[in-house]
Amino acid sequence: MNRNRWQIVAFLTLASLFFGKFVQAQAPVKIVTDVVYASPGGEDLKVDFYLPEGEGPFPGVLMVHGGAWLAGDRSRMAIHALQLARSGYAVASIGYRMAPMHKFPAQLDDCKTALDWLRQHAADYHIDPNRIAGYGFSAGAHLICLTAMTASDPSQGLCAVVAGGTPCDLTLEPAKSARLAYFLGGTRAEKPEIYRQASPAKFVSEKTPPMFFFHGTADELAPLTAVKSMCAELDMAGCVARICEIENAGHIGSFMSPQARQEAVKFLNEVLQTPAATDP
Repeated sequence: MNRNRWQIVAFLTLASLFFGKFVQAQAPVKIVTDVVYASPGGEDLKVDFYLPEGEGPFPGVLMVHGGAWLAGDRSRMAIHALQLARSGYAVASIGYRMAPMHKFPAQLDDCKTALDWLRQHAADYHIDPNRIAGYGFSAGAHLICLTAMTASDPSQGLCAVVAGGTPCDLTLEPAKSARLAYFLGGTRAEKPEIYRQASPAKFVSEKTPPMFFFHGTADELAPLTAVKSMCAELDMAGCVARICEIENAGHIGSFMSPQARQEAVKFLNEVLQTPAATDP
């Protein structure tokens, strides 16, 4: 078993201590790790697949992990990926280039490259190329939202988005704060256009695909108010936008929430017209 597969198993084992059961053993899922999807500048970027049993074609999910754009690993999304795979989705959980070595928009470019690669190789993994959604948490939610909302050709973009703990509007950052300089190359006062380009809330349009947000009401890292404001704008644009608020949950609490995962699957089943699977 390779290193990344061990990381996935270790994470799931730790998660089982919280949930009282070994989540990987609940239903058969084929896991394929460390597939290279791109090598910008000689740096291999990899994807892990979580695949349902059967020949499909299955609706696909491009999954992006969090970690403040500078840390984290695709294996940390294993709980979410397994829930989706057990519900009939073929999940591609990707890695991407990290800040501060790589500034924005390198991470967004990687997500778009991964989506193109996934469509080109859809048949290899029994994926329906016309039904691919995005799913991310925290920094990954930010990137998957931008991937969907800045597609040059919406017909080749994501069909739906699930985003948890999402930083929606980076232009709300204090003008002279250097908190995000490692990612965006300077303060908002120094790089106002970069902060705008890195803010999903600034790209709301009638072409935005259906979006589902899950967010802890006690999240102090990413303000829920910004998500609600973005959803209101999506509503005004005639788009489908929903929020699942996880009561009293902080940032990590919403990530671990079984309710959030279950509601996310229901949303994707609805908007992608996928027959509902039995909850694990």
